[in-house]
Amino acid sequence: MATLSQKIRLLKGLLTGEVAYTGPFHVTMDVTRRCNLQCLGCRYHSPEVSRPSPGDQTVLDISYDLVEKLCKEFRTMNTRTLFLMGEGEPFLHPRIFDIISTARGNGFHVTLITNGTLLNRDRVRSLLDSKLDALQVSLWASSPEEYKQQYPGTDSDNFITVVSGLKLLTSLKAEKHSRFPSVILHHPINRYNL
Repeated sequence: MATLSQKIRLLKGLLTGEVAYTGPFHVTMDVTRRCNLQCLGCRYHSPEVSRPSPGDQTVLDISYDLVEKLCKEFRTMNTRTLFLMGEGEPFLHPRIFDIISTARGNGFHVTLITNGTLLNRDRVRSLLDSKLDALQVSLWASSPEEYKQQYPGTDSDNFITVVSGLKLLTSLKAEKHSRFPSVILHHPINRYNL
């Protein structure tokens, strides 16, 4: 959320039209192109989409050095919120927890957006240790049967894996008496899950 001073600086820039007096209120950082699913609604990995995404397809992950540089720059622009997501699954980035720690260390409110299939005990503990603010899990199904329709070519047991990972996170948060990360369940409605 933008502070009052950010909103005033934004308004000042809009009124003059010459100079930006504030940076973006939030930034979405695309951390990886690698993915372990082929969601029907994904513009990058859907079996229904045949065009490649823009940019150099050989670059799979954002470099950690670039993340450090960007975090410093965003901080000087008074950006407060960082969303970690991507064309793929952020947990497939080999340094995702370093990225989270760097962003948190630079004072950002950090939300990680995931498909939830890789939420195992080690990753959940690392999430808690990293002080991640919010974990948004995109789950387009409410049963294994719906999951199979939404994620063609994947095991419908992934639905159970996601739910189990969320239960584990809730349990470990309770053990540590932690409120974070808060969990946001993202469930887009379409003709297959209505």
